[in-house]
Amino acid sequence: MEEFLSNMMTREKYISIAIIIIGTIIYFISKKIIKKIIIRNENSPRLNKKKKTYLRLFNNILKYVLIIIIALLILQINGVNVTSIIASLGLVSVIAGFALQDALKDVIMGINIVIDDYFSVGDVLKIGDVEGKIIEIGLKSTRMKDINNGNVFVISNRNISEALNLSEQLDIDIPLPYEEKITKIEKIIDTMIEQISKLANVTNIEYKGLNEFADSAIYYKIRIFCKPEHKPQVKRDANRIIKLELDKNNINIPYKQIDIHNKQ
Repeated sequence: MEEFLSNMMTREKYISIAIIIIGTIIYFISKKIIKKIIIRNENSPRLNKKKKTYLRLFNNILKYVLIIIIALLILQINGVNVTSIIASLGLVSVIAGFALQDALKDVIMGINIVIDDYFSVGDVLKIGDVEGKIIEIGLKSTRMKDINNGNVFVISNRNISEALNLSEQLDIDIPLPYEEKITKIEKIIDTMIEQISKLANVTNIEYKGLNEFADSAIYYKIRIFCKPEHKPQVKRDANRIIKLELDKNNINIPYKQIDIHNKQ
């Protein structure tokens, strides 16, 4: 038992523990500083989005760098020849290159996203079928929050081949009967626009005119301007106002009808 305790309490073990503690403290201090800077710039314009993205990426890289440095220092202190390990990495890296192709693709794409400014933290994008706000860009993956349901998606960077930056335009087409006079409809739309313009997060609204002559209805287009992350709720609120105003004026929204002829 004494021999076991003496082996456990050697100078090398104390130094190894100290290195781990110091490395952990450095990481958490840097993480806290970065978090404070990000919070301070949370409402800053796009100029600072890149800054926030770089800070988060730096924090991500720092974690891996500290892990590697700590591991090498501990090995060296405990009598392992680190130089020979680094020298032998040539062969290992070739093998790892084949085994970790996807991970390397993620890292390379992550670096390209930041350096070439494909997008930044805070941007609202459509990636694949998901429309969401970018909340973190890492070396291996990107996290985005779905603006429709609040779900958080983690997407491997290698799978981001195309990202559409969503605009602040929200178009709504209102299908209305051919029987109703255009002048009457446009007066009702003016009332709708006045009410929709008062909704939270709506910055502007325009009536664009007759958009389409469809089979059973004329489509009148209105264009609302709001931040992309607010579009789902603004659309729901606007649709409610539109339906209430149509009901108030006894106007029904046309729907497809099927005529059935009974042959006797």
